[in-house]
Amino acid sequence: MRGITLAALLGFVVAFPSSVAAAPDTASYPTAAAALESLRAKPGVKSSVQSGWTVIEDGATLSLWSFPPKGHPAYPAAIQRRVVQEGSEVVIRMNVLCEASKAACDALVADFEGLNGRVRKEMQR
Repeated sequence: MRGITLAALLGFVVAFPSSVAAAPDTASYPTAAAALESLRAKPGVKSSVQSGWTVIEDGATLSLWSFPPKGHPAYPAAIQRRVVQEGSEVVIRMNVLCEASKAACDALVADFEGLNGRVRKEMQR
């Protein structure tokens, strides 16, 4: 899952348009399940399952959403990563909605921060 997710996020960077629709973030949804349901119903998104994770690519908002499978310590959760331009730089912003224990949610965030760091290194090449 991580490799394919990395490729999708890098794809957003390469295809970064000059104007992007506003992206609702995890705070827009009361639960991870509500986010997943809303995103699945949105036209134009690409949904896949990678190593049990549901991954939704929303090209209109340059957002990549990841939802862990049942049985994952951080389930239920929604992780949104979005490519944004800040001045002359392209950066990754992350929003997390995690309904599990604090320890499981902290570990989930740490995993995704590590993945984001690898994406940033790839962007600099």
